Amino acid sequence: MKFGDLYAEASRNGLTKPKKVRGEGFKFLNMGELFAHRRVSNVPMDRAPLTEKEKSRSILERYDLLFARQSMVAAGAGKCSVFLHDDEPVCFDSHLIRVRLDQRICNPLFAFYFFESPVGRELIHSITSQGAGVAGITGSDLQGLDVSFPPLVEQNEVAATLGALDDKIELNRKTTAALEEMARALYRSWFVDFDPVEAKAAGRAPVHMDAATAALFPDRFGPDGLPAGWTKASLLDLVTLISGGTPKTSIQEYWDGDISWASAKDVSQCRDAFLVETERTITRLGLENSSTKIIPRFATVVVARGATTGRACMFGNDFAMNQTCYALHSKRGQPFFANCLVMDAIPEIALSAHGSVFDTITTKTLQTATVNSPPVAIRQAFEREVSPMFHRILQVINESCTLATLRDALLPKLMSGELRVREAEHQIAEAV
Repeated sequence: MKFGDLYAEASRNGLTKPKKVRGEGFKFLNMGELFAHRRVSNVPMDRAPLTEKEKSRSILERYDLLFARQSMVAAGAGKCSVFLHDDEPVCFDSHLIRVRLDQRICNPLFAFYFFESPVGRELIHSITSQGAGVAGITGSDLQGLDVSFPPLVEQNEVAATLGALDDKIELNRKTTAALEEMARALYRSWFVDFDPVEAKAAGRAPVHMDAATAALFPDRFGPDGLPAGWTKASLLDLVTLISGGTPKTSIQEYWDGDISWASAKDVSQCRDAFLVETERTITRLGLENSSTKIIPRFATVVVARGATTGRACMFGNDFAMNQTCYALHSKRGQPFFANCLVMDAIPEIALSAHGSVFDTITTKTLQTATVNSPPVAIRQAFEREVSPMFHRILQVINESCTLATLRDALLPKLMSGELRVREAEHQIAEAV
């Protein structure tokens, strides 16, 4: 059938809203959200005002499909996401095409997974046109696509199977986000707001803290505004700065080995506390014949130049990296304190960055950055508190990577009929 035969209503392009009117009003889904989120559910986004007529035509409903009309690269044209839910009304940008399917004859989630599969992407590629630096699709071409879907009952089974994996991945994401916020909130309480010192200075016992830990904190502030006995220190007094490099790309023997090699792109696109996978890998020969080096697990890695200067995460494994990033590793075996310290300092560091085109963090930028330096015993106490949280975060992220790999392996087989749902469920049960 034609894809358009499955529509509940005609497809629609979104709204054009100039930047000068954005910032207030209704949530406004842009290309950025579409590319960042396969399934859109309560994600942060821009806002824009709407007229009553615009609201009646452009508010998204559960299971609406969204396709990218344009992209700077051909692979991005026609990228599909599905809108699941939001706590408030959401409209969408003119660069997106909304498709609302008739759920009596087609499961929208099945259609979403179909357009993520190789056969679906090939169909999208067949209607992608290349303009002056921009690739795109049209709504009329999209609805004219010849698609072959199984009966609705089987669509529902496939969508439920793949959706269960995505649901678990999303639950894992929420779990890691909550744990990370707990750890960073504790850091702010101890080392930014000085809550334990404030409490003791007022004659109160610090909350949520055992007596031995509370005894480590002073009960007064010094003339510099810091807790008594604390000092200001150079960031590089507490962490070791490590730079990276790139093996020669012209020498194939240096690439596609078993050593993960991170770039600014990997770090910038990492949405989690830990980076656990990289786009490219290098060989031992590439490592030995370039300036790159192995960065230890739990080092904090910061993008040093480009449009995403200041983005940061931790390495979840020992990785090599290129010269667009700096790694900062604890000198005293306190990687999670070091990470919280660096993440808290990054906004000020980024403000000090400079460059003719993009901001650049230099070694001098990091050498001149100063931070609060508490006594070693307090840093050790903090490390003991948050270490289980960060280790659990890494464990859950690795689990999600396993689930995503399984989902991506099952997807084309389920879409082609090579694998039946019951067989897929058996594989999932073994994995989880």
